[in-house]
Amino acid sequence: MKKFGLLNLLMVFLLLLSACQSEKVTTTPPAENSRDKQAPKEIKESIIPSETFKENVDWLSETEVLTVKEKEGAAAFYITDVFDGGSEKIYELSSSHVDSVVSPDKGRILIHSSPATYSAMITIIDLNGKEWYKGEIPSYELTYDWNEFDTDKLLITSFAEDWSFEVFILDLKNPQLHKVDVDQPFLKWNSDVSVLYQDWNNEEISITAPLVSQNILDGKKETIDSSSVFFDRFPEFLLSVHASGNTEDQFKYQFINENGEVLSEFQMSLLSRYSDWFIPFYDMIEEKRELITFQANEAGSYDTYSGTFSLKKWNVLKGSEDTLFEELPLEPVQCSPQGSYCLYGNKLEKVINMNKTAIIQLVKEEG
Repeated sequence: MKKFGLLNLLMVFLLLLSACQSEKVTTTPPAENSRDKQAPKEIKESIIPSETFKENVDWLSETEVLTVKEKEGAAAFYITDVFDGGSEKIYELSSSHVDSVVSPDKGRILIHSSPATYSAMITIIDLNGKEWYKGEIPSYELTYDWNEFDTDKLLITSFAEDWSFEVFILDLKNPQLHKVDVDQPFLKWNSDVSVLYQDWNNEEISITAPLVSQNILDGKKETIDSSSVFFDRFPEFLLSVHASGNTEDQFKYQFINENGEVLSEFQMSLLSRYSDWFIPFYDMIEEKRELITFQANEAGSYDTYSGTFSLKKWNVLKGSEDTLFEELPLEPVQCSPQGSYCLYGNKLEKVINMNKTAIIQLVKEEG
C-alpha cells in the first residue's frame, strides 16, 4: 500500500467534505431517458414521512429522486415522484448504510454499506433493483468516482487505518476490481483512460498543488495546472480554483476546455480555515452549463462564521452571474438534470424551485 501524508490527507478531506459530495450530473436527452416525463406544475409538500426518512440522494429524472429510509437497522431505497407523491421501493439493505451515489447517466446506483468494522461493501444496482456488482473491500475510509465518459467504470480508493491506500477500477462490463498504480488517492476521471489528481507534497503543508493527468494504461503523466487550490472535472470542461492575488481571501474559479483555453472565470471570497480555504457546496447543471454555488456574505473564518450565504448561478459559456438567494443557510445542493429544481438541505430534504426561487419542504415535519 502507498502512504498518504496525514496532514495533507486531513486537508484534502476537508476540501472534499466542504464541496459538493455527490457525483456530477450528465444529462440524457429527454427522448432517450424513459424515466423523464412532463412535469406537473407544482411539487407536493410534505410527501415523505419523517419517521423512517434518512436522506434523499440525488435526482433520477426531472421528476423523481432517490430516497433512503431506515427502520430497525435496515435501509430501503425508494424512487420518489416529487410531483404526484408516489413512492416505489426498489431495494433493501440489511447491513449499515454509509453512502449512495447515482451514476452520471442516472441508470445505476452505488451503495456503500458497512457489514463489519474496517470493511466496506460496494453494491451496484439499477433502477429496478437488479444487482450489477456486489463485493467487499477491507477499508477504514472509502472514496469513489464514477466515470462520466464511460459509466461502466468507477474509481474506488480504500484507506487503511494508517492512511496507506490502494486504488482500484471497477468495470461493470466484467465486474471485478483491478488495482491501479497512482501516487495520490483522491482522483477524478479525466477521460475513459486517464485520471486527474493534485500532486501534493507529503513533506510540507500547502494550500496549492500541481494538477496532473495520468494515463492509467501506460502511466504517462501531464501537468494540467501548475498551482490549483481545488478542482473538479465535468464532461466538457475542468474547474480549477486559484488564489487571485488581489487579497488573501479572494480566489478565481476558472473553467478550462479540452484545449487548455479558459472559457470564463469569476472571483469569489472564501472563508479561511486553519490550513486551507473553505470551498462552499456547489453543483453543475450540465444541460445549461451553469454552476450553482454558495458564497459567504461576509469575510472571516469558517470555524467561527455565523453569517449567511448567497446562492449564485454562473453561466460558464456566457460568463454571466446571477444571485438566486441573498440569505440562506449553507447546506448541500443537488440540481435536477435540466436545472429546473435543486434538492437542498443537510439531508436534501427540500427542493428549490429555480424558476420561482421558492423552497419546498419534502419531508413531513413531526407533530
